[in-house]
This record gives sequence, structure tokens and C-alpha cells, in this order.
Amino acid sequence: MNLLLENDEQVYVALFDIPLESNIIGFQTQTLALIFGLNTHIYHGSGETIVGLEKNPNVMKAMQSLFVSSSQVLSKMRMVNKGDFFNSNYVRVYLKTNQGIHYKELKEDTKEDKFLLMLMNYVLKEISDIKS
Repeated sequence: MNLLLENDEQVYVALFDIPLESNIIGFQTQTLALIFGLNTHIYHGSGETIVGLEKNPNVMKAMQSLFVSSSQVLSKMRMVNKGDFFNSNYVRVYLKTNQGIHYKELKEDTKEDKFLLMLMNYVLKEISDIKS
């Protein structure tokens, strides 16, 4: 990617597995996938994808805000070697740094969970503004 990182805690990939209400098997999730400065995509359990969202300046700004700010909560996340998918009633977030993959299931009523949800929702809001 030729990405020059400022430090080992700089987040450069973020994935949010977002649960959805559905009675159709496989449709219970969508994934917001972000790669620093490059891509903002949404993948739905149905196989539908929305790509190229980063081309919108407001989405790019929201993505950059997420990457700059999300490293503040890395100490409250746990390191994982892989991110196998599983259904959940909670948003699951994976943040990639030079240290590895940091993971958190956002089910606690903590300020860190609320902070990560706020960053995710900021990106989703900017995406929904271009879709309407």
C-alpha cells in the first residue's frame, strides 16, 4: 500500500461487523470496511457491495477522523490472530495496526464502546447523506 505510518499504534484498516435484523440466514450482518486513505466499502450478507464511497469528500473526512481517533481505545481492545466471522447481537470492531489486529465487541456500556460507535456512525451518516 506504500503507507507511511507515524507509529506502531496508527490504525490503517478498520472493519465493523454490524448486526441486522433478518429472518433470512446470511442476511444478519453488514460490514463497513475502511482502508486508510484508500477505500470505504460496505459488504452485506446477501452479497451486495457498495464500493467507492471514499470518493465523496465528506465520507473521506469521516474516514480520516475514524483512523486518527480510533487509536485512543486500542488499550481497551484485545489482540487477536484472526477474525473469524460469527453472528452476534453486537457490533464487532477490528482495527489493524503494525502491532496486529485489535478486537472489541461493543456490548459494554463503556465510554470506549460509545466512542467507537460514534466514529462508525459518523462514517455511516456521511454515507447515507450521499445515498439520499
